Amino acid sequence: MTIKKLLDISDLSRKDFDTILNNSKTIKENNIEILKNKSIGLIFEKYSTRTRISFHVGIKQLGGHSIDLRFEELNIQRVESFEDTFEIFGCYLDALIFRTSSHDKLINAYNYFKKPLINALSDKSHPCQIISDFYTIKNHFSSLENISISWFGDINNVLYSYFEAAKLYPEIKINVFTDESIYKKKINNFPISHNIRFHFDLDKEIISKSDCIMTDVFTSMNDDDHLAKNKILSKFQINNEIMSITKSNAIFMHCLPANIGSEVTRDVLNHPKSVTLIQAHNRLIAQKGILKWLNI
Repeated sequence: MTIKKLLDISDLSRKDFDTILNNSKTIKENNIEILKNKSIGLIFEKYSTRTRISFHVGIKQLGGHSIDLRFEELNIQRVESFEDTFEIFGCYLDALIFRTSSHDKLINAYNYFKKPLINALSDKSHPCQIISDFYTIKNHFSSLENISISWFGDINNVLYSYFEAAKLYPEIKINVFTDESIYKKKINNFPISHNIRFHFDLDKEIISKSDCIMTDVFTSMNDDDHLAKNKILSKFQINNEIMSITKSNAIFMHCLPANIGSEVTRDVLNHPKSVTLIQAHNRLIAQKGILKWLNI
């Protein structure tokens, strides 16, 4: 039997993705103890607020037990190898949730753990965020049909997962507003489909027709020169001028944390069209949908 994993959105079929969204809605209305007597480990090499807490709370609400595993408190790579450690994890745990700055490390962990594993963010992708965002969008607009997304700023791990999701949902359109130098540097490593377009200058007509206005921090995991990156992308900041041309039912989304004054202004984060707090709350709902799909 194939062990389910969520390392990337590409691990999912359209049916799988829809199932997770439906699971999320069902569990929101009626928590069921599907994780009773199950123990799930969480490893976070990088800082986390929303992802860490939502998984801890979600596991608890589903009747399971979560365990924080800190590398500095384990023998990993001091006495025991990385591979041996993850094999040992498999002796005790029913599933693992792993945030790391190296996607290759995530794949290696799955190969030795040999049980369900969830990517809680890596340098390559952030599948949990995109599943939650799709839940937020579907809940707000009642459908994902013909949704138009405008993304501003960096081509990063979050956008990578959006691009993978765009392949599963060809009816969604994604317009990316970014700097040409970043596009040329990064685009060869990204999955591109026909419903994705790139723009190196702001296009008011496209923005005015968009359902979702999105951004993320301009400097990504493992970036070196933060000041230079922020300067290059400054013209793609989402501010009141941008929001003033959006349609009446458009929403602003940001996965948070936000670097106020860089990719977004405080006014926009607190704007009536901003759904960032709803988006954060929906992380809990979506994480439970993912956990149910894994069938731990």
